[in-house]
Amino acid sequence: MHKNPVTIDPFESVGRAAALMNQLKIGGLPVVEGGRLVGIITSRDVRYSHPNRLVADAMSRNVVTVSPECSFWEAKETMESHGIERLVVVRDGRLLGVITKSRLYAEIGKHVDALTGLNRAEFLQHKAAELLQSGQEITVIFLDLDNFGAIDKEFGHVIGDEILQQVGKILKGVIAEGLDYLCRYAGDEFAVVTVRPLEEAKQLSWQMIKALADARWPQGIKVTASAGVAGGRRSRVRGEPNGTHNVRDLINLASLASTKAKREKRPVVVAGWVELEEVG
Repeated sequence: MHKNPVTIDPFESVGRAAALMNQLKIGGLPVVEGGRLVGIITSRDVRYSHPNRLVADAMSRNVVTVSPECSFWEAKETMESHGIERLVVVRDGRLLGVITKSRLYAEIGKHVDALTGLNRAEFLQHKAAELLQSGQEITVIFLDLDNFGAIDKEFGHVIGDEILQQVGKILKGVIAEGLDYLCRYAGDEFAVVTVRPLEEAKQLSWQMIKALADARWPQGIKVTASAGVAGGRRSRVRGEPNGTHNVRDLINLASLASTKAKREKRPVVVAGWVELEEVG
């Protein structure tokens, strides 16, 4: 966020607000009185108000705000759902900063894998926690390419990167928007968090593995994968000893299951269900 943004008093004139926005080349000013946020005045408000009117009369009082602890993805969803270009960051009613759409998207871009265009691991953890917070049970699928290191060594990194790009496209074509959320977890590992029941998620794992096996690959290379599946639901008892796990544990269980699948030469291993700690 932009810390210590320029603000305006509600009893300043609209003309003064317009001049500030024009000088700073910004589209809005938080309105602050006595150190507390009371509104926001935008270029749109200025356009339809007389310059001699008070900011208090022209400003929007219902300001869309977020806390400084809000994730990039939550901020993005909030901004898009309200159709706005900036978010005001507050704590206990006091202004801390402003995050603009351009800066937010630039930061989110750092969490997108440049090779495949998929989100990185941070998104998976955020989405899993968000789904749990909304009361939904989730399942994590962890998919690990088989012998990818050997492919890299024999055919080179250029071919290896081409394969990873194609894997991303294939997996994206198998999942369903609104049900499944895909990321490139790390290296040759991909992961999905889904709201599908465990058995359906297991079937999705099989579909992804089959799609990879059936695809045409550069230089006739055979690409296969092993998958681990683990499901989680929120525990109603917070802090139950040895009885609850967190999102990271769930992802780790799915990862360990994929390692077991690879070791035992089984396409899919299901770790089962675990109780997850309350979120938030």
